[in-house]
Amino acid sequence: MKYRTEAAPAALAKELAGSWKILLLSVLACLLWGLCARLAQDFRYAPGGLIATALLLAPLLMALAPSLRGSRWTAAICLGLSCLLLLGNPIKVAMLHLPLSIADLQALPVLFKTMSGLRLVVGFGLVAAAAALVMLALKFNRRTLLSIALAICYVALLPTIVGRLNPVLDHVLAVAMEEREMPNGEILKVRPAQDPVAFLQARGPILYLIADWQSLHDENDAPSEAAVAAVPLQPWRPLERTHNRNIHIVLLESLWDTGQLAHHRTNRNPLDPRFLALWEQAGRPYALSPVLGGNTANAEFEVLCGFPAPRISVAFVNQLRNTSPCLPAVLSSMGYQTTASHAHEASNWNRNSAYSAAGFNHYRPITAFDLDDMDGSYLSDGSFFRQNLTYLSTLKPDAPVLNYQVSLSSHWAYGRDRQQRPDVVQVIPDDSPMLRDYSNAIAYTTQAFMDWAEEILARDPDAIIVAFGDHSPVLQGDRDGSDIYSQVNHLDTGQFDTTETRSLLGLSRTPLLIVDGERGAVRIGSDIPLYAVPRLISALLGSGQLLPQTSQLGKTTIRPFLGHLLTRADDAWRDCAPGAVQADSALCANARAQFKELRTLRQDTILGKRHFVQSMHAESLLASAQKTGLDIEKSQPSCDFEVEQWGPQDGILQQGFNVQDDGSSAVWISLRRLRGSPQLHVAGVTGTSTQGARLITAAFHDPQLMKQTTPLAVTLQCPGEPAVLVGHVTLTHEHENAVPLHTTTTLAEPVEQSCAFEVDQWGPQMGVAGDGFNIQDDGASAVWVSMKSLQGQPTIRVGGMTGESLNGASLITSSFRNRALYARKGKLMVSVQCEGQPEVVLGSITLAAPTH
Repeated sequence: MKYRTEAAPAALAKELAGSWKILLLSVLACLLWGLCARLAQDFRYAPGGLIATALLLAPLLMALAPSLRGSRWTAAICLGLSCLLLLGNPIKVAMLHLPLSIADLQALPVLFKTMSGLRLVVGFGLVAAAAALVMLALKFNRRTLLSIALAICYVALLPTIVGRLNPVLDHVLAVAMEEREMPNGEILKVRPAQDPVAFLQARGPILYLIADWQSLHDENDAPSEAAVAAVPLQPWRPLERTHNRNIHIVLLESLWDTGQLAHHRTNRNPLDPRFLALWEQAGRPYALSPVLGGNTANAEFEVLCGFPAPRISVAFVNQLRNTSPCLPAVLSSMGYQTTASHAHEASNWNRNSAYSAAGFNHYRPITAFDLDDMDGSYLSDGSFFRQNLTYLSTLKPDAPVLNYQVSLSSHWAYGRDRQQRPDVVQVIPDDSPMLRDYSNAIAYTTQAFMDWAEEILARDPDAIIVAFGDHSPVLQGDRDGSDIYSQVNHLDTGQFDTTETRSLLGLSRTPLLIVDGERGAVRIGSDIPLYAVPRLISALLGSGQLLPQTSQLGKTTIRPFLGHLLTRADDAWRDCAPGAVQADSALCANARAQFKELRTLRQDTILGKRHFVQSMHAESLLASAQKTGLDIEKSQPSCDFEVEQWGPQDGILQQGFNVQDDGSSAVWISLRRLRGSPQLHVAGVTGTSTQGARLITAAFHDPQLMKQTTPLAVTLQCPGEPAVLVGHVTLTHEHENAVPLHTTTTLAEPVEQSCAFEVDQWGPQMGVAGDGFNIQDDGASAVWVSMKSLQGQPTIRVGGMTGESLNGASLITSSFRNRALYARKGKLMVSVQCEGQPEVVLGSITLAAPTH
């Protein structure tokens, strides 16, 4: 034993010395995935970037190797990590035009909260599989602890090491020069302006993540008093109100102008005709968002607090720690009732803390809403706005209102109750289902908004209404693999330094609408950064400025966006980020200085000592918000459900029930109504649950469950509430559980059955012509069949068409995307068939005539 103890470090050193093969494995893996990225995604890493990734990944794997169960596990970890880094980035870039970043770790819980159905199962499964792979690969002994400690030290030191090597990397792995055409036709070679994708391609994902980490660290630092004092502050004249006016600010999720697309058009504008008329009355003004395809919280931060959002992190999560002079806090100090409404979990994007710091008095999350009409996993905007009108009726009539709302049903992946809200917009060419779903989602969102806005103005003809899109939508490539956003904003005849600047501006633009009561839409110009919206609201309330920071915005319009600094001067747009075409001009130097000053004031105000607020003598603006605090409404239960169907209801002793590929037993429950996250139990044992919009599944690994001869109680339980009995699973001996199977094999033929089944239940049995049946978030129609017994891989056919099937141990689902299948009313035969055997007819789906 003594020899073993003393030999552990020596043995570890010996294994490390012999792990040179890992370097070769790392290089081959990175080259392989780099080639796959090029062939599958047309994403080109520089050879130096791939080699750099391999060289940086190899020491980590060498450090971990002694803690792993063998060379095969080491290879599996190497392939998995390199695949995530080198293929995960092209996928995200294709969707959001940004690489994987450190901030994605913060966004991951938010992403899971916004997913449902198959996407949630797949996403959760990938994370769980990665965690299981690591746990299975590890040996648990003393050397493992030493090995893991060494790996942690390497990761911790890596930013410092790379930081010292940066001057060398700038020469060895220089970001490629690009040829760009100037307005006069001249061709210049320039370095991409702080382009994160270009940096990723040149240096590889690990060096990119290290640079991203350093930027995130720098961005979360609070400035010193001297740094704030060095900012040349402009005088602030506090607002002098002419009279009290109710203010309604509405964030319309993913609202964007599809007319900017170059290769697709629609048969009608997706915007509601009433919205479009008001927007055109105002001159079709655009807001400029700081984000693309996500990070809604940063768009909210700009509108509420009047500062440019952080470029790397999420302000609500990382930075908004102090009670700050944002619109809610300032208006609260003036006697306003300040309310925020968002029919999602209160903690989503840390809103329960961020809204308090911004100065809201009242917050209405999902626990304030009756989930009476759903679009996918979200409350429909029609119901959301109707319930807001009801709520406003309960407020004190003698105090003005700041009514801030964040809509949801046009959120990715644009799910919709198609029986209630069928397609009204067609896309030409119709080769992008996601674009079609998005366009229709926006049609219904703006329709619901206009119904609400007309009622608001009928009640209060002097109300101020501000509506804006938080960011452009996630739109995946069409069926030909091309980028939907290619040549976006191509019709803009303005002056741009490069075509890339024109495209970036189009991606940043979202419709902005300000209604000045019965006087109608306000002409406010266009291309207004979201952080300038508080200044526009101030102009409708009186003279002066609501927020001290809006007096510091400067005369030049600047829009930090995707690592660029879009700058407008003399009606011309240019990119003023370092390395851009005109980066060395006096205008760009002033633009960068202006942004640096605003960043200093922001950091000091929201997470520093608030020297800026003190210098403006604005502390009194925060007193009301600090005294009142944030009340989070919980008029609806946080957890509630109504069971529709469930299964399985029988199993085999010693083996289990609905046995999965990993050996676990699983229960599924479909629900008519679901709110919150109830826990699924079998015989008092809590399973590993996955929850969708109307479905809960849970896996059970406890072998003791499979030995019980008494019926196993299946229950659902909300936190802090009594468990609700759903039913029982009965386990019997295998010969008692034998059931006849659908198969063409006769009793006289004692051959092994490779495919056989007995159907228990199936659905749906109704649909709508033109819309489909059991419509999923991605627009496909789906059929499910639960089985009493199942062998092999039978397929489901509807109307003679074979769907895309997903087979479980006792459940088969199949999706159908061909719209011709359900184009006309009538009946579609549903059948299940084993290959080479007669099909078994289950019944039919009746397609009713559409009601529209």
